[in-house]
Amino acid sequence: MSEHIPYIVVINGEKDTGRKTVCLELALVLLYNRQKTAVLLNEDSSLRQTFNNRRQKFPTLPQPDILERNSFPLAAAPYDAVIIPEISATDELADNAATFITLLRHSRSGIKKFQQNKAYLNEVWELKKRIAATRGHSLNWVVCENNPDSSLPLRQSAELAQMSRLYGFRAAPPLNFRHPYQNAVSGISAQDKTLSPEFFPELAKQLTYEDICAKREILKLAEFIFS
Repeated sequence: MSEHIPYIVVINGEKDTGRKTVCLELALVLLYNRQKTAVLLNEDSSLRQTFNNRRQKFPTLPQPDILERNSFPLAAAPYDAVIIPEISATDELADNAATFITLLRHSRSGIKKFQQNKAYLNEVWELKKRIAATRGHSLNWVVCENNPDSSLPLRQSAELAQMSRLYGFRAAPPLNFRHPYQNAVSGISAQDKTLSPEFFPELAKQLTYEDICAKREILKLAEFIFS
């Protein structure tokens, strides 16, 4: 009988690119699709408080388990997926990744900085080579832009599409609906607000059109990542 290997997702990016929000949202997509899911967090991660808030406010909502670095990989074995949002491509844990997500804050300077960051691009390229050599599969490298101004909907940058062909990553649909994602730090997602009002009337009352759009957007991103 072969050993079960969970699907490992590493989320990477500079400060304020949405790593922790995307971690929460992707974990919930997996949980709502009945995938046993965990997140591996640093000791000082603010996501610990986010998930604690969620548990206290709505204890019956799905909740990912939290894994510690020193328990990996043994503790990860029972899970279908494990998300790691706070490590770099050079961290030894990244060698376990099936998917590596790079988040970019959308702006002309942000794209240009990404293009010129040869050290970073080389780090991920070397990670791809290590995984191919030691794990026997290709790393699914996904790059996603996060739009800080939801009043100006973002389409995929032509520069990013061109870079994807050169460096071998997949350019994901961008994230636009900033306000619902900012609210996710409370531990409650737009995905939760669309649940049955019969069971969660307090959440249903908070539902906005932006929440519906944000849920659609994150599901589209998840489909892109896991397809």
